Amino acid sequence: MRSPGVVTRIDPTKLRTDPELGLVFTIQDLQTLFGVTAKFDINEYAIVLDVPGLDRFSGKLAETETPIQLEGLPQVAPQKFSIAAIEQKVNASGSASRSTNYRGDFLAVGSAFGGSWFIRTDQPNLENPQTWNIAEAQFLRQTNSTDYFVVSQPTFWQTQGTGDYWGFTSIQQQGFVPPQPFGGGSSDPRQQLQADSIGRTISGKAEPGTLARLVQGFGDRVIAEILVDSSGIYRFENIKSQNQFLGNNYRILLYPQGRLTAQPEIQEASFSTVLGQLPAGASGLIVSGGLRRDFVGNQSFLGNFSDFQGGIAGRWGLSENLTVGLGGVYDESARALAELFWRPGKLPLQVAVSALTGNRM
Repeated sequence: MRSPGVVTRIDPTKLRTDPELGLVFTIQDLQTLFGVTAKFDINEYAIVLDVPGLDRFSGKLAETETPIQLEGLPQVAPQKFSIAAIEQKVNASGSASRSTNYRGDFLAVGSAFGGSWFIRTDQPNLENPQTWNIAEAQFLRQTNSTDYFVVSQPTFWQTQGTGDYWGFTSIQQQGFVPPQPFGGGSSDPRQQLQADSIGRTISGKAEPGTLARLVQGFGDRVIAEILVDSSGIYRFENIKSQNQFLGNNYRILLYPQGRLTAQPEIQEASFSTVLGQLPAGASGLIVSGGLRRDFVGNQSFLGNFSDFQGGIAGRWGLSENLTVGLGGVYDESARALAELFWRPGKLPLQVAVSALTGNRM
């Protein structure tokens, strides 16, 4: 039973039953269960209830986000190809004894065939097109469970080789949603193996009958609440821990006997997430293959392509605190890949390890 001043659990078998009114509360019940005192006003010939803290009640429960309904709305098909933005930068440098040199940087972004594309051209000598080269070029297509990267991109394993990597990468996600980048431009396949948020469990001990409320930061909006039962343990499950720069600081407000008018005991509950962690039961699979590119001794627009590289790796969330990954890559030679992401719940410790066999780490 909930009132503005108290939240409590009542056993109806312990209440009195009036033959005409049914279940009733005695004056003593009001005092014991709700902390409400009562007195009889002979002039009004009525019982006057004194409900404490009505003007001080706060802590509104956070409202559940209303899902967006798309049924019945007209569908507009996007264009097969579009240009969203074009930018040309020019940097002029020179002196009295040296001729002016114009260096440029050209980039463009847009959409095509259900995905997005990005290109950036480096122009060391703006007046000589033969010196221009494509610094980055990428096409990205994302579906509900799979992402596709084509052309230039970072490798998902750490490499010490020179040049950059051009190829094809496919990433499958099961049980998690990757973070959404805020900026435009090229994307990193490694970020798509990370979860935007991970469900955490917050638990503790309190006296039976205590009302435990979970609030974020120093605000008073209640995310969840639970009335502690005879076990003396409260538990809040699937509390989202963001992988971005948002804070993950929570407080538990413990109201003795469920009385919201009492001064609550405050317990801190802060935690963080290691980049690369996945929710418990989630998994990701990445497959990539391509060529190394460099411009050493070459003034061509695309550069030199050589040395095949590629790999396959999986990542599994074994628990909300532990994620492991295994795989193999070919980078000048065949190598095994192992990953470990661990954030214990009780210790201020974070572990993120990614290692290749051989003489490179």
